Amino acid sequence: MQTPGHAVLNLALLGGVASPALAVPILLGAVLPDVPIAVLYLRERYVRGLSDERIWSESYQRPFWLNLIHGAHSLPLSLLGGIVALALGVAPLAAFFASVFLHALADFPLHVHDAHRHFLPFSQYRFISPISYWDVRYHGRAVALGEALLVLGVSAWLWPRVPGAARAGLAAVTVWYAINYWKSFLR
Repeated sequence: MQTPGHAVLNLALLGGVASPALAVPILLGAVLPDVPIAVLYLRERYVRGLSDERIWSESYQRPFWLNLIHGAHSLPLSLLGGIVALALGVAPLAAFFASVFLHALADFPLHVHDAHRHFLPFSQYRFISPISYWDVRYHGRAVALGEALLVLGVSAWLWPRVPGAARAGLAAVTVWYAINYWKSFLR
Protein backbone atom coordinates (compact mmCIF):
# COMPACT_ATOMS: atom_id res chain seq x y z
CA MET A 1 0.00 0.00 0.00
CA GLN A 2 1.22 3.50 -0.69
CA THR A 3 2.33 5.53 2.33
CA PRO A 4 -0.20 8.40 1.96
CA GLY A 5 -3.02 5.85 1.93
CA HIS A 6 -1.82 4.42 5.25
CA ALA A 7 -2.03 7.90 6.76
CA VAL A 8 -5.60 8.51 5.60
CA LEU A 9 -6.91 5.06 6.53
CA ASN A 10 -5.21 4.96 9.92
CA LEU A 11 -6.48 8.42 10.82
CA ALA A 12 -10.04 7.28 10.08
CA LEU A 13 -9.75 3.85 11.70
CA LEU A 14 -8.02 4.96 14.88
CA GLY A 15 -10.23 7.96 15.58
CA GLY A 16 -7.68 10.70 15.13
CA VAL A 17 -10.51 12.92 14.00
CA ALA A 18 -12.59 12.33 17.13
CA SER A 19 -9.50 12.73 19.30
CA PRO A 20 -7.35 15.45 17.69
CA ALA A 21 -4.58 15.03 20.28
CA LEU A 22 -3.93 11.58 18.81
CA ALA A 23 -3.92 12.67 15.16
CA VAL A 24 -0.18 13.41 15.00
CA PRO A 25 0.95 10.13 16.65
CA ILE A 26 -1.45 8.23 14.36
CA LEU A 27 -0.05 9.95 11.27
CA LEU A 28 3.54 9.37 12.40
CA GLY A 29 2.85 5.68 13.05
CA ALA A 30 1.20 5.38 9.65
CA VAL A 31 4.23 6.65 7.74
CA LEU A 32 7.18 5.56 9.91
CA PRO A 33 7.42 1.97 8.59
CA ASP A 34 8.05 3.32 5.08
CA VAL A 35 10.60 5.98 6.08
CA PRO A 36 13.59 3.61 5.76
CA ILE A 37 12.47 2.76 2.21
CA ALA A 38 12.26 6.46 1.33
CA VAL A 39 15.66 7.17 2.88
CA LEU A 40 17.19 4.23 1.01
CA TYR A 41 15.69 5.31 -2.30
CA LEU A 42 16.62 8.99 -1.98
CA ARG A 43 20.17 8.17 -0.86
CA GLU A 44 20.81 5.64 -3.59
CA ARG A 45 19.14 7.63 -6.37
CA TYR A 46 20.29 11.17 -5.66
CA VAL A 47 23.51 10.74 -3.68
CA ARG A 48 24.92 7.61 -5.32
CA GLY A 49 23.18 8.09 -8.71
CA LEU A 50 21.93 4.53 -9.03
CA SER A 51 19.12 3.50 -11.35
CA ASP A 52 15.79 2.30 -9.98
CA GLU A 53 16.65 -1.22 -11.17
CA ARG A 54 19.90 -1.28 -9.17
CA ILE A 55 18.26 0.28 -6.11
CA TRP A 56 15.59 -2.41 -5.88
CA SER A 57 17.69 -5.37 -7.04
CA GLU A 58 20.89 -4.56 -5.12
CA SER A 59 20.68 -1.83 -2.48
CA TYR A 60 17.26 -2.84 -1.14
CA GLN A 61 18.47 -6.43 -0.78
CA ARG A 62 21.34 -5.58 1.59
CA PRO A 63 20.84 -7.13 5.07
CA PHE A 64 21.01 -3.76 6.86
CA TRP A 65 18.15 -2.29 4.82
CA LEU A 66 16.06 -5.46 4.80
CA ASN A 67 16.33 -5.86 8.58
CA LEU A 68 15.48 -2.21 9.19
CA ILE A 69 12.53 -2.21 6.77
CA HIS A 70 11.17 -5.56 7.90
CA GLY A 71 11.62 -4.66 11.57
CA ALA A 72 9.60 -1.49 10.99
CA HIS A 73 6.82 -3.71 9.59
CA SER A 74 6.91 -6.23 12.47
CA LEU A 75 3.48 -7.04 13.86
CA PRO A 76 4.83 -8.46 17.16
CA LEU A 77 7.11 -5.47 17.79
CA SER A 78 4.37 -2.92 17.14
CA LEU A 79 1.94 -4.94 19.26
CA LEU A 80 4.47 -5.09 22.09
CA GLY A 81 5.06 -1.33 21.83
CA GLY A 82 1.32 -0.72 22.02
CA ILE A 83 0.87 -2.99 25.05
CA VAL A 84 3.73 -1.29 26.90
CA ALA A 85 2.33 2.16 26.05
CA LEU A 86 -1.12 1.14 27.30
CA ALA A 87 0.36 -0.32 30.49
CA LEU A 88 2.18 2.96 31.09
CA GLY A 89 -0.99 4.94 30.32
CA VAL A 90 0.59 6.91 27.47
CA ALA A 91 -2.27 7.25 24.99
CA PRO A 92 -0.33 9.07 22.23
CA LEU A 93 2.36 6.37 22.22
CA ALA A 94 -0.32 3.65 22.18
CA ALA A 95 -1.98 5.38 19.20
CA PHE A 96 1.41 5.56 17.46
CA PHE A 97 2.07 1.83 17.86
CA ALA A 98 -1.53 0.96 16.91
CA SER A 99 -0.98 2.92 13.70
CA VAL A 100 2.32 1.11 12.99
CA PHE A 101 0.46 -2.18 13.55
CA LEU A 102 -2.32 -1.20 11.12
CA HIS A 103 0.27 -0.16 8.53
CA ALA A 104 1.96 -3.57 8.72
CA LEU A 105 -1.39 -5.36 8.70
CA ALA A 106 -2.54 -3.47 5.59
CA ASP A 107 0.72 -4.28 3.79
CA PHE A 108 0.59 -7.98 4.66
CA PRO A 109 -1.71 -9.13 1.82
CA LEU A 110 -0.37 -6.71 -0.81
CA HIS A 111 3.25 -7.79 -1.34
CA VAL A 112 4.51 -10.61 -3.55
CA HIS A 113 8.26 -10.87 -4.04
CA ASP A 114 8.84 -7.76 -1.96
CA ALA A 115 7.01 -9.20 1.07
CA HIS A 116 8.19 -8.14 4.52
CA ARG A 117 9.04 -10.46 7.39
CA HIS A 118 6.00 -9.38 9.40
CA PHE A 119 6.67 -11.70 12.35
CA LEU A 120 10.19 -10.57 13.32
CA PRO A 121 11.85 -11.35 15.69
CA PHE A 122 9.99 -14.64 16.11
CA SER A 123 10.05 -15.78 12.51
CA GLN A 124 11.75 -15.09 9.19
CA TYR A 125 8.52 -16.06 7.40
CA ARG A 126 7.43 -13.90 4.48
CA PHE A 127 3.85 -14.21 3.23
CA ILE A 128 4.06 -14.22 -0.55
CA SER A 129 0.68 -12.86 -1.60
CA PRO A 130 -0.97 -13.64 -4.93
CA ILE A 131 -1.73 -9.91 -5.31
CA SER A 132 0.42 -6.79 -5.34
CA TYR A 133 -0.36 -3.12 -4.82
CA TRP A 134 2.03 -2.20 -7.66
CA ASP A 135 3.14 -5.20 -9.75
CA VAL A 136 0.92 -5.66 -12.83
CA ARG A 137 1.97 -9.31 -13.06
CA TYR A 138 0.02 -9.82 -9.82
CA HIS A 139 -3.08 -7.72 -10.47
CA GLY A 140 -1.33 -4.46 -9.52
CA ARG A 141 -3.46 -2.31 -11.80
CA ALA A 142 -6.72 -3.52 -10.21
CA VAL A 143 -5.37 -3.55 -6.64
CA ALA A 144 -3.96 -0.02 -7.04
CA LEU A 145 -7.28 1.19 -8.42
CA GLY A 146 -9.13 -0.41 -5.48
CA GLU A 147 -6.69 1.20 -3.06
CA ALA A 148 -7.10 4.60 -4.73
CA LEU A 149 -10.89 4.36 -4.60
CA LEU A 150 -10.79 3.27 -0.94
CA VAL A 151 -8.53 6.19 -0.02
CA LEU A 152 -10.73 8.58 -2.01
CA GLY A 153 -13.84 7.32 -0.21
CA VAL A 154 -12.22 7.56 3.22
CA SER A 155 -10.92 11.04 2.36
CA ALA A 156 -14.46 12.11 1.42
CA TRP A 157 -15.71 10.72 4.74
CA LEU A 158 -12.96 12.54 6.65
CA TRP A 159 -13.41 15.85 4.78
CA PRO A 160 -16.21 17.36 6.93
CA ARG A 161 -14.62 15.99 10.11
CA VAL A 162 -11.20 17.62 9.84
CA PRO A 163 -10.04 21.25 10.06
CA GLY A 164 -9.08 23.29 7.00
CA ALA A 165 -5.36 22.53 7.08
CA ALA A 166 -6.06 18.80 7.18
CA ARG A 167 -8.37 19.18 4.19
CA ALA A 168 -5.41 20.44 2.19
CA GLY A 169 -3.61 17.24 3.15
CA LEU A 170 -6.55 15.11 2.05
CA ALA A 171 -6.71 16.97 -1.26
CA ALA A 172 -2.96 16.45 -1.73
CA VAL A 173 -3.32 12.70 -1.09
CA THR A 174 -6.15 12.50 -3.62
CA VAL A 175 -4.04 14.29 -6.24
CA TRP A 176 -1.07 12.04 -5.36
CA TYR A 177 -3.13 8.92 -6.07
CA ALA A 178 -4.50 10.28 -9.35
CA ILE A 179 -1.06 11.27 -10.64
CA ASN A 180 0.64 8.11 -9.41
CA TYR A 181 -2.01 5.84 -10.92
CA TRP A 182 -1.80 7.65 -14.23
CA LYS A 183 2.02 7.50 -14.27
CA SER A 184 2.17 3.87 -13.18
CA PHE A 185 -0.67 2.25 -15.09
CA LEU A 186 -2.22 4.49 -17.74
CA ARG A 187 0.68 6.27 -19.38
